[in-house]
Amino acid sequence: MARTNSRPLSPHLTIWKWGPHMAVSIVHRVTGNGLATAGALGLVWWLMAAAIGPEAYAVFVRCATSPLGYLVMIGLSWFFFQHMVSGLR
Repeated sequence: MARTNSRPLSPHLTIWKWGPHMAVSIVHRVTGNGLATAGALGLVWWLMAAAIGPEAYAVFVRCATSPLGYLVMIGLSWFFFQHMVSGLR
């Protein structure tokens, strides 16, 4: 039978202080995953709309140029620049 150990698995987690570098690391991961997911979905939607025909592409353009589409593009731009700048450190 395996022995259970009462010692903590990661004692260093209890002695580290929360610092800005930890938040930057987490935000870097979140923005990278967001860019990958949203970028892949947007690319697939754009390619499918272009392949299906002019009506589907018109729907894509209408959605991309709507206020919500602009908000998404602004968010993706912020994700991109934050991810790029935090990757430079």
